[in-house]
Amino acid sequence: MLKKIICCACLFFAINISWGCSVLPFVPVLGTVYDGYVGWKGHQAIKYYAEDITTMRKAVMQSSRQLNLKTVHKSADEKGYSLEIKCREPLQIEILPFEKKVTKVMIKVNLGGDKQFAEFFYHRIDANLAKVRRG
Repeated sequence: MLKKIICCACLFFAINISWGCSVLPFVPVLGTVYDGYVGWKGHQAIKYYAEDITTMRKAVMQSSRQLNLKTVHKSADEKGYSLEIKCREPLQIEILPFEKKVTKVMIKVNLGGDKQFAEFFYHRIDANLAKVRRG
């Protein structure tokens, strides 16, 4: 019996090594696929959050208030929320539902130098999201 278990374990690890560990079904995945990655396409940054849209709207609004940014235009429709924030160059932020319990936050910047500010704004959203979750 012990020989069968050892043989099966060796076979399992041999298959995993040869296939690049794509068969490891017993490894727990922590977090979600959506958390933590900011994608850039032109002058538009996109980050996905594993939260509902109202929680994300609260976190974005709290972040803009903490940074003393003036919200010029707000709109809400069936698709999501849209904000225009005035700073050196206006930022356009869209909060859109992506999947169930997944929200897409899109920041459009006008200049290439504002990419650092968009990254900083995402960090503020992350920090405030933890506060909003706690209540």
